[in-house]
Amino acid sequence: MTRPGPAVPQLRVALAPELIEPDPAGVCAVVDVIRASTTLVELAGAGDPEVWLAADHAAARAAAPRLGSGVLLGGEEGGLRPEGYHFGNSPREAAAGEYAGRRVVFVTTNGTNALRRWSAARRTFVGALRNCSAVARCLVGAAGAGGSITVACAGKEGTLALDDVYAAGAIVSRILEFQPEVELDETAIVALRVAQAQPDPAAALAESQSAQALVDVGLSDDVPYCAVLDASSAVPELGGEGRLRLLEDG
Repeated sequence: MTRPGPAVPQLRVALAPELIEPDPAGVCAVVDVIRASTTLVELAGAGDPEVWLAADHAAARAAAPRLGSGVLLGGEEGGLRPEGYHFGNSPREAAAGEYAGRRVVFVTTNGTNALRRWSAARRTFVGALRNCSAVARCLVGAAGAGGSITVACAGKEGTLALDDVYAAGAIVSRILEFQPEVELDETAIVALRVAQAQPDPAAALAESQSAQALVDVGLSDDVPYCAVLDASSAVPELGGEGRLRLLEDG
Protein backbone atom coordinates (compact mmCIF):
# COMPACT_ATOMS: atom_id res chain seq x y z
CA MET A 1 0.00 0.00 0.00
CA THR A 2 1.39 3.38 -1.04
CA ARG A 3 1.31 6.03 1.63
CA PRO A 4 0.34 9.54 0.58
CA GLY A 5 3.22 12.02 0.49
CA PRO A 6 3.31 15.19 2.55
CA ALA A 7 0.66 17.78 1.76
CA VAL A 8 1.75 20.41 -0.73
CA PRO A 9 1.25 23.89 0.76
CA GLN A 10 -1.12 26.25 -0.99
CA LEU A 11 0.34 29.63 -1.93
CA ARG A 12 -2.16 32.47 -1.72
CA VAL A 13 -2.01 36.22 -2.26
CA ALA A 14 -4.35 38.60 -0.46
CA LEU A 15 -4.66 41.45 -2.95
CA ALA A 16 -5.90 43.63 -0.07
CA PRO A 17 -5.64 42.83 3.66
CA GLU A 18 -9.27 41.88 4.26
CA LEU A 19 -10.06 39.97 1.06
CA ILE A 20 -9.17 36.61 2.63
CA GLU A 21 -8.93 35.44 6.22
CA PRO A 22 -5.59 34.79 7.91
CA ASP A 23 -4.82 31.08 8.28
CA PRO A 24 -3.92 30.36 11.92
CA ALA A 25 -2.09 27.22 10.78
CA GLY A 26 -0.26 29.00 7.98
CA VAL A 27 2.58 31.45 7.50
CA CYS A 28 2.44 34.81 5.79
CA ALA A 29 4.43 37.82 4.67
CA VAL A 30 2.85 41.26 4.73
CA VAL A 31 3.90 43.60 1.92
CA ASP A 32 3.60 47.39 1.93
CA VAL A 33 6.46 48.01 -0.43
CA ILE A 34 5.89 51.80 -0.65
CA ARG A 35 6.87 52.10 2.13
CA ALA A 36 6.19 50.54 5.55
CA SER A 37 7.49 47.03 4.92
CA THR A 38 10.60 48.40 3.20
CA THR A 39 11.19 50.76 6.12
CA LEU A 40 10.86 47.90 8.62
CA VAL A 41 13.37 45.85 6.63
CA GLU A 42 15.80 48.77 6.71
CA LEU A 43 15.27 49.29 10.46
CA ALA A 44 16.15 45.63 10.99
CA GLY A 45 19.29 46.10 8.95
CA ALA A 46 20.27 49.24 10.87
CA GLY A 47 20.47 47.64 14.30
CA ASP A 48 17.27 45.57 14.56
CA PRO A 49 15.45 47.60 17.22
CA GLU A 50 12.45 46.31 19.15
CA VAL A 51 9.49 47.71 17.19
CA TRP A 52 6.00 48.13 18.62
CA LEU A 53 3.22 48.49 16.05
CA ALA A 54 0.53 50.95 17.10
CA ALA A 55 -3.05 51.09 15.84
CA ASP A 56 -2.95 54.86 15.37
CA HIS A 57 -0.96 57.95 16.25
CA ALA A 58 -2.85 58.68 19.45
CA ALA A 59 -1.99 55.20 20.74
CA ALA A 60 1.63 55.60 19.65
CA ARG A 61 2.09 58.92 21.43
CA ALA A 62 0.38 57.66 24.58
CA ALA A 63 2.43 54.46 24.73
CA ALA A 64 5.89 55.88 24.11
CA PRO A 65 6.44 57.21 27.68
CA ARG A 66 5.23 53.91 29.17
CA LEU A 67 7.79 51.90 27.22
CA GLY A 68 10.74 53.58 28.91
CA SER A 69 13.15 56.41 28.30
CA GLY A 70 14.64 56.92 24.87
CA VAL A 71 11.74 55.39 22.96
CA LEU A 72 11.62 56.58 19.34
CA LEU A 73 8.44 57.43 17.45
CA GLY A 74 8.44 56.55 13.76
CA GLY A 75 5.89 56.54 10.98
CA GLU A 76 3.87 58.74 8.69
CA GLU A 77 0.62 60.62 8.27
CA GLY A 78 -0.28 61.67 4.77
CA GLY A 79 3.12 60.38 3.70
CA LEU A 80 5.00 62.81 5.97
CA ARG A 81 6.66 62.51 9.37
CA PRO A 82 4.14 63.54 12.04
CA GLU A 83 5.01 66.40 14.35
CA GLY A 84 7.18 65.27 17.25
CA TYR A 85 8.24 61.99 15.62
CA HIS A 86 11.91 61.07 15.48
CA PHE A 87 11.78 59.67 11.94
CA GLY A 88 9.29 59.19 9.15
CA ASN A 89 8.33 56.27 6.97
CA SER A 90 11.27 56.68 4.61
CA PRO A 91 13.41 53.56 4.19
CA ARG A 92 16.32 55.77 3.16
CA GLU A 93 16.05 57.64 6.44
CA ALA A 94 15.78 54.39 8.39
CA ALA A 95 18.84 52.92 6.69
CA ALA A 96 20.92 55.95 7.71
CA GLY A 97 20.12 55.59 11.43
CA GLU A 98 21.61 53.57 14.28
CA TYR A 99 18.98 51.59 16.14
CA ALA A 100 20.83 48.84 17.98
CA GLY A 101 19.39 48.43 21.46
CA ARG A 102 16.62 50.95 20.81
CA ARG A 103 12.87 50.66 21.16
CA VAL A 104 10.59 52.09 18.48
CA VAL A 105 6.85 52.74 18.29
CA PHE A 106 5.82 52.67 14.62
CA VAL A 107 2.54 53.47 12.85
CA THR A 108 1.62 54.08 9.20
CA THR A 109 -1.57 54.46 7.21
CA ASN A 110 -1.68 50.97 5.67
CA GLY A 111 1.27 48.73 6.53
CA THR A 112 1.05 48.53 10.30
CA ASN A 113 -2.69 47.86 10.22
CA ALA A 114 -2.15 45.04 7.71
CA LEU A 115 0.51 43.53 9.96
CA ARG A 116 -1.84 43.74 12.92
CA ARG A 117 -4.59 41.91 11.01
CA TRP A 118 -2.26 39.21 9.72
CA SER A 119 -0.72 38.60 13.14
CA ALA A 120 -3.36 35.85 13.37
CA ALA A 121 -1.21 33.61 11.17
CA ARG A 122 1.07 31.06 12.82
CA ARG A 123 4.10 33.10 11.74
CA THR A 124 4.03 36.59 10.24
CA PHE A 125 6.97 38.06 8.34
CA VAL A 126 7.59 41.39 6.62
CA GLY A 127 8.17 41.25 2.88
CA ALA A 128 9.48 43.78 0.36
CA LEU A 129 11.43 43.82 -2.87
CA ARG A 130 14.64 44.61 -1.00
CA ASN A 131 14.38 41.31 0.94
CA CYS A 132 12.49 39.38 -1.75
CA SER A 133 14.60 36.21 -1.78
CA ALA A 134 15.20 36.22 1.96
CA VAL A 135 11.51 36.44 2.85
CA ALA A 136 10.65 33.76 0.27
CA ARG A 137 13.17 31.40 1.90
CA CYS A 138 11.66 32.13 5.33
CA LEU A 139 8.14 31.37 4.09
CA VAL A 140 9.18 28.10 2.48
CA GLY A 141 11.20 27.06 5.53
CA ALA A 142 8.45 27.94 8.00
CA ALA A 143 5.55 26.37 6.09
CA GLY A 144 4.21 23.27 7.76
CA ALA A 145 2.07 20.36 6.61
CA GLY A 146 -1.53 21.42 6.24
CA GLY A 147 -0.88 25.14 6.44
CA SER A 148 -0.90 27.75 3.71
CA ILE A 149 1.65 30.32 2.60
CA THR A 150 0.12 33.77 2.09
CA VAL A 151 1.60 36.99 0.76
CA ALA A 152 -0.72 39.71 2.05
CA CYS A 153 -0.75 43.08 0.31
CA ALA A 154 -1.33 46.07 2.58
CA GLY A 155 -3.07 47.93 -0.24
CA LYS A 156 -4.03 51.57 -0.13
CA GLU A 157 -6.73 52.46 2.39
CA GLY A 158 -8.59 49.19 1.87
CA THR A 159 -8.20 48.94 -1.89
CA LEU A 160 -5.74 47.23 -4.22
CA ALA A 161 -2.31 48.84 -4.68
CA LEU A 162 -0.37 48.04 -7.84
CA ASP A 163 3.00 48.32 -6.12
CA ASP A 164 2.08 45.75 -3.48
CA VAL A 165 0.63 43.32 -6.04
CA TYR A 166 3.85 43.61 -8.06
CA ALA A 167 6.02 42.96 -4.99
CA ALA A 168 3.82 40.02 -3.98
CA GLY A 169 4.27 38.55 -7.45
CA ALA A 170 8.04 38.89 -7.17
CA ILE A 171 7.97 37.02 -3.86
CA VAL A 172 5.73 34.32 -5.41
CA SER A 173 8.28 33.93 -8.20
CA ARG A 174 11.08 33.40 -5.68
CA ILE A 175 9.00 30.90 -3.70
CA LEU A 176 8.48 28.87 -6.88
CA GLU A 177 12.25 28.79 -7.39
CA PHE A 178 12.75 27.36 -3.88
CA GLN A 179 9.69 25.08 -3.83
CA PRO A 180 8.38 24.43 -7.37
CA GLU A 181 5.70 21.99 -6.23
CA VAL A 182 3.76 24.59 -4.24
CA GLU A 183 0.11 24.96 -5.31
CA LEU A 184 -0.82 28.49 -6.45
CA ASP A 185 -4.33 29.83 -6.04
CA GLU A 186 -5.68 32.23 -8.67
CA THR A 187 -4.71 35.38 -6.77
CA ALA A 188 -1.11 34.14 -6.58
CA ILE A 189 -1.19 33.54 -10.34
CA VAL A 190 -2.52 37.07 -10.91
CA ALA A 191 0.26 38.61 -8.81
CA LEU A 192 2.88 36.45 -10.53
CA ARG A 193 1.69 37.53 -13.98
CA VAL A 194 1.77 41.21 -12.92
CA ALA A 195 5.41 40.84 -11.86
CA GLN A 196 6.34 38.91 -15.00
CA ALA A 197 4.76 41.56 -17.23
CA GLN A 198 7.22 44.26 -16.13
CA PRO A 199 10.83 43.10 -15.64
CA ASP A 200 11.92 46.53 -14.33
CA PRO A 201 10.78 46.90 -10.69
CA ALA A 202 11.49 50.64 -10.61
CA ALA A 203 9.28 51.21 -13.65
CA ALA A 204 6.54 49.03 -12.17
CA LEU A 205 6.49 50.86 -8.86
CA ALA A 206 6.67 54.28 -10.53
CA GLU A 207 3.33 53.59 -12.25
CA SER A 208 1.50 53.14 -8.95
CA GLN A 209 -0.68 55.64 -7.11
CA SER A 210 1.50 55.07 -4.04
CA ALA A 211 4.51 56.38 -5.96
CA GLN A 212 2.57 59.38 -7.24
CA ALA A 213 1.56 60.27 -3.70
CA LEU A 214 5.24 60.47 -2.75
CA VAL A 215 5.96 62.70 -5.75
CA ASP A 216 3.27 65.04 -4.45
CA VAL A 217 4.98 65.40 -1.04
CA GLY A 218 8.54 65.61 -2.36
CA LEU A 219 9.66 62.10 -1.39
CA SER A 220 9.89 60.49 -4.83
CA ASP A 221 13.47 59.30 -4.18
CA ASP A 222 12.01 56.65 -1.89
CA VAL A 223 10.38 54.88 -4.85
CA PRO A 224 13.51 53.61 -6.67
CA TYR A 225 14.99 52.74 -3.27
CA CYS A 226 11.99 50.51 -2.55
CA ALA A 227 12.33 48.92 -6.00
CA VAL A 228 15.80 47.42 -5.51
CA LEU A 229 15.69 43.62 -5.47
CA ASP A 230 17.50 41.53 -2.84
CA ALA A 231 19.50 44.32 -1.25
CA SER A 232 18.85 42.96 2.26
CA SER A 233 18.81 39.60 4.03
CA ALA A 234 16.81 41.01 6.97
CA VAL A 235 13.35 39.50 7.48
CA PRO A 236 11.48 41.13 10.36
CA GLU A 237 9.01 38.87 12.15
CA LEU A 238 5.98 39.73 14.24
CA GLY A 239 5.69 37.90 17.57
CA GLY A 240 7.39 34.70 18.63
CA GLU A 241 11.14 35.17 18.33
CA GLY A 242 10.69 38.26 16.17
CA ARG A 243 11.45 41.85 17.11
CA LEU A 244 8.04 43.22 16.08
CA ARG A 245 5.26 43.42 18.67
CA LEU A 246 1.67 44.62 18.74
CA LEU A 247 1.40 47.57 21.09
CA GLU A 248 -1.40 46.14 23.22
CA ASP A 249 0.73 43.05 23.93
CA GLY A 250 2.92 45.21 26.15
